[in-house]
Amino acid sequence: MCSMALIEKSKSSISTTSKYNVAHSDKLGRYLQAAKDLAAGEVILRENPLIVGPIISSKDYVCFACLRFLPKVRKMSQYLCSKCNIAPLCGSICEEESKYHTTDECEIFKKNQDLSSENIEDIIGVLLPLRLWLLKQRDPGAWGQVESMEAHIHKRRNTPVWKDREINVINVIKALNLIPDHDASTSELLQQLCGILDVNVFELRSPGGVDGLFLRGLYMVASIMAHDCRGNTHLTVDHNFQLTVYASLPIQQGETVFFNYTSSFLGTSGRREHLRGGKYFECECSLCKDPYEMGSYMSCILCPQCRQGYIGIQNPLAINPYEKSMRWQCNRCRRSIGGRLVRTTLNISRTLIEDTDGSDVKSLETLATKLIRSFHPNHFVMLSLKQKLLAAYRKEMATPNPSKKCMQRMLETCKEVCDVLEIVEPGISRLKAIMLYEMHLPLMLLANRAYAAREISLAELSSRLEEAGSLLKRSLGMLLLEPVDTPEGKLAKRALHELKALNQNIADVKMITAVEDKCSHDKRKSSKHKSNTNK
Repeated sequence: MCSMALIEKSKSSISTTSKYNVAHSDKLGRYLQAAKDLAAGEVILRENPLIVGPIISSKDYVCFACLRFLPKVRKMSQYLCSKCNIAPLCGSICEEESKYHTTDECEIFKKNQDLSSENIEDIIGVLLPLRLWLLKQRDPGAWGQVESMEAHIHKRRNTPVWKDREINVINVIKALNLIPDHDASTSELLQQLCGILDVNVFELRSPGGVDGLFLRGLYMVASIMAHDCRGNTHLTVDHNFQLTVYASLPIQQGETVFFNYTSSFLGTSGRREHLRGGKYFECECSLCKDPYEMGSYMSCILCPQCRQGYIGIQNPLAINPYEKSMRWQCNRCRRSIGGRLVRTTLNISRTLIEDTDGSDVKSLETLATKLIRSFHPNHFVMLSLKQKLLAAYRKEMATPNPSKKCMQRMLETCKEVCDVLEIVEPGISRLKAIMLYEMHLPLMLLANRAYAAREISLAELSSRLEEAGSLLKRSLGMLLLEPVDTPEGKLAKRALHELKALNQNIADVKMITAVEDKCSHDKRKSSKHKSNTNK
């Protein structure tokens, strides 16, 4: 994974396909470059993972074969592989068609007689680096490609993450006798593998999209994509873990293919800290270099002096912008404050949000009113609060008769979040698609309720329903790229049915409007005829 910086002219082209080149520069190392003009929504590449494995969970067991999660049960033996009696499997189908619990992995477990089902949780924690290590013996060609991947060993050595991997991965693997330990080079190799995984893997959901349960997959080509906090790609993964990279925006031939390796809902400091700690580079993209984050103001607080402007960090690329010496300046009155005051405001506000009951809409709205006196409405702290509010609004929207206030506030909050996403996730965006979908429902319900109360005309009802339909169509344009068995793919299916029903509703309203207009016209014509006759 490469840092976004000023892109140097490519020095060499390593390999080429019809859609992309693998290029190289001193600044980025290897990175992907568009080999032709790419339209938004066009597939750039599809790729299967070299390995997939779980992020350890103390609450669940993972099926080593299909990587679905299994609940803990008293009789774990009914889930175990009959060959090695260790790996949990979903059943005979997984055992016969195992894709991830490979023969060499099975042999290792079988040879270690001391292992038992009680060790499964430890094994799950080291399964991913173990599978990468086994690739060296099973597929030398693939291993050669793995060795070329960046691990940042020199930056990781003797750091907390290095020590963590020593304790929780390497020592566990040795204690379980899962690999030979002939010399010190084994530990060094395992640290390299941990580094490759930490830097290059993509987080994946388990098949079926179980909330909160995540896997990691290693993809050779996709991992070469350079980073930008406003990427130009959209990624999807199906139930077989095939990864598809789409262009989220038009990309011209020769331009770099970018992916955002961090969260769009973090401010500049949070994004850069995540990339520095996990990917080992300093992001210098256009969003990070702008004190006001290209008009999104996601890190800006309301100026305590003039109460009209917003304060942004004067040096956005500082390692720690919240130090006392760091200056934050108002874009209106130009006065400045120290970073420590900003940090204190953030810490207090985060605590208030965490302590507020997520199901208490009134308390959440009261807190939002309070915090808006200190932050820009788009600040990442406000966005985290708005996500909490949206979760509460969704629950009320699911009731038979949601309140008008709830529908209006949900519509407004979705629009506010969507406006931020238009800046930080331009083009095709999964989050934006969901926000657009969630906007259409309250808009439609409010329109129908207003017409029933005779507050709007049929023509206005038709206009508002068409607006809801437009939002739904925009959402579908993005959701239909999602694999059908993912939560977003299922949402797309539901949205298609809802769009069909909404279009029929609009057609009915227009038909009634046309009939009423004709009746009104005929009535006026008849009245005019009678008036002329009387004369």
